[in-house]
Amino acid sequence: MPASYERKGPDALQKLFLYLIIFDWIALIYLIIEIKNMSFQHGAITSVMVAIFNLILVNLCFRRARRAEDGYQIYPVIIGALLSFVLIAYFFFF
Repeated sequence: MPASYERKGPDALQKLFLYLIIFDWIALIYLIIEIKNMSFQHGAITSVMVAIFNLILVNLCFRRARRAEDGYQIYPVIIGALLSFVLIAYFFFF
């Protein structure tokens, strides 16, 4: 019978993931503030890059939450992803 494993503290991957979530929200807030002052080319590139980052983050979040029962991390990531797609729609259509 294998010995039980006891974690002594949060792992480094968990901390990195939480920092990525914080970085995502900082990038979204900056994009909300500066989207009106950007040219179309810079705004389009920035919006697409933020959307790709959010898709990668959502994928990582679902893998991480399923494996480690950290379901509380899903909500800020999903809200951030939806907000990024709303910003893209706002930028391109208005």
